[in-house]
Amino acid sequence: MKKYLFFTLTICFSIGIIISELLIPATNLQIIFFLIVALLFISVLKNNNRQNIYAYLGISIILGLFIHQSYNQNRNKKIIPTSKIFFLEIVNQGNETEKYQNYIVKDLETNQQLILHLKHQNQKYYPNDEVIVYSKSTEIQGVLNPNQFDYKKFLARKRIYAQLFAENVISKHKDGKGFYNWTAKSKEAVRNNLKQQGYTVESRAIISSMLLGDRTELTNELNQGYIATGVVHILSISGLHVMMIFLILQTTFQPLLRLKNGRKIRIISSLIFIWIFAFYVELQPPVFRSALMITIYYVSELLNRPKNIYHTLSLSAFIILVFQPNYLFDVGFQLSFSAVFFIVWLNPIFENFWKVKNNFIRKIKAMIETSISAQLGTLPIAVYYFNQFSGLFLFGNLILIPASFLMICGGIISVILVIFDLKITYYVWIFNQFIYYSNQYIYWLASFKFVAKDIYISLFTAILLGIIIYFLRPFILNKSRIALATIVGCIILIESGRFLQLYQLNTSNELIVFNQYKNSIIGIRNARNLAIFSEKPIDEKTYTYTLKPYKIHNRIREVDFYSYQSSFKHTQFIKHATSIETKTFKLLLDKDDSNVPFYALIHNSKQYDYEKNNQLKRVIADASNYPSIVTELETKYSSDSLLWKTSERGYFSIKF
Repeated sequence: MKKYLFFTLTICFSIGIIISELLIPATNLQIIFFLIVALLFISVLKNNNRQNIYAYLGISIILGLFIHQSYNQNRNKKIIPTSKIFFLEIVNQGNETEKYQNYIVKDLETNQQLILHLKHQNQKYYPNDEVIVYSKSTEIQGVLNPNQFDYKKFLARKRIYAQLFAENVISKHKDGKGFYNWTAKSKEAVRNNLKQQGYTVESRAIISSMLLGDRTELTNELNQGYIATGVVHILSISGLHVMMIFLILQTTFQPLLRLKNGRKIRIISSLIFIWIFAFYVELQPPVFRSALMITIYYVSELLNRPKNIYHTLSLSAFIILVFQPNYLFDVGFQLSFSAVFFIVWLNPIFENFWKVKNNFIRKIKAMIETSISAQLGTLPIAVYYFNQFSGLFLFGNLILIPASFLMICGGIISVILVIFDLKITYYVWIFNQFIYYSNQYIYWLASFKFVAKDIYISLFTAILLGIIIYFLRPFILNKSRIALATIVGCIILIESGRFLQLYQLNTSNELIVFNQYKNSIIGIRNARNLAIFSEKPIDEKTYTYTLKPYKIHNRIREVDFYSYQSSFKHTQFIKHATSIETKTFKLLLDKDDSNVPFYALIHNSKQYDYEKNNQLKRVIADASNYPSIVTELETKYSSDSLLWKTSERGYFSIKF
């Protein structure tokens, strides 16, 4: 317990954050604070070390709960739509869509953060710029289709609870100044100069993503290729890149060793530059983690303190979560810490079974071990969030990790040349060729299609998989019976959960009216087969973001697409031109009479009067209707128990 005390305290602190996240509404902060003080008082009175440890663990849990509650105290505030002139300060640039340029902004009147959706203009805005817009603040839309990504919750964890849509900026009130304003402009200038000097799109994308923290220039083809080969982490600034940059800095400052206290000066200088870089890329979670770990490790070395990687890892996590408790739910944070932990945790397994004397082979062996350990450690998280796993990660990492070091070195040289306006045509050509052939290797590797896609696992299953991977070490090295029993127990629970879900799916049917803008889409799930009826053809975007999440979550084996006019008979339902009929109810798609309980779907702005029919269960208005039609329906069917608007309440589902 004592050996891993700080690690355990950090775990307990994280548990407190999770408990706080689940508590709705927020608990009383005064009560939480009182409990912290009470436990601390008890720990002072007690002389028993074991009891003290338990008291500190309790304090850590409650402290996590307190900090998370304090950080998110505005999350349950009701958003009142307000049309007015807003004085805004640009916090950060967001992603571009077809219609809008998105910005994270701060309302200078309330000091609250918002998302500003601004129609595309020639002028760009940068952090700390102050602008004036006329708009209406609205609540961010929650999930409207089954199993979709919860964008509202994602933004809420960034403490963004409202959004603005604006046609234009009335005026730019003030030009921004400061570090982040300069960094945003400098990144854009670097990208433009790289383009002028002849760097290809792929070269610019690699430099921007690895060194500038900007992935906007990445093509979908390139991104998908790296995902398919399990090396997408190469394209994002991660702990690996930070460590590489630190090693480059250490090498650059090698001459400082000749000075008195040169070793200390070199370490301090490298740490200063690595933190400048971390702030330059806006303290992204993996970068923040890596910079903290490097700092803690080398400060311990300077102070001649014993170094423990678990203490270093847990201390860096604790510091991050104290200031940003919502980072615990960030995918990048989870992947980064789990990768480092399992690299260290599983390494003794390889050391015990595979010993190599040759120096070159030992380096290859270390790379293989690291890649396998990191992939195993992040497997449950990656599959849970991204629903896929690449079996090509080892072949990708063996080539791309050394290549990424050369990419970073070459990228740094490219940026320096751009800053000093030095164009070396031959160097640009060499760098472009290197990036080209590196990507060609990725495309070639991805062509084998050794990727498991559309995998669904629950959060519970992901946790059980993590426990199994954790207990591999004591089982393999120590032949622990407890570890074996735990692994077997987890496998039984996973298979039991899987069997139960499959049984429920295979013995049930479901009719769903999806929410899709300017289209009417109905899904009928018969066991694990799905039939889709739509007024308009289903494009790739609609399938990916509206239908695919449902398909994956429900383990659908086959999806068939039909038009609204299609008619056929199924064992569980009959599809007519104007209705869908089951044994217990009808879904009317057009004006019709029914002697059995029925639901009426209002779509494509066609209205029918069903109000006086006693068999009517629901009137469903989907997103294919004009807003004026929905308003009329609200007047006609005033009761919420009768009218269901998918644009507000989301998809409508009937189990049968």
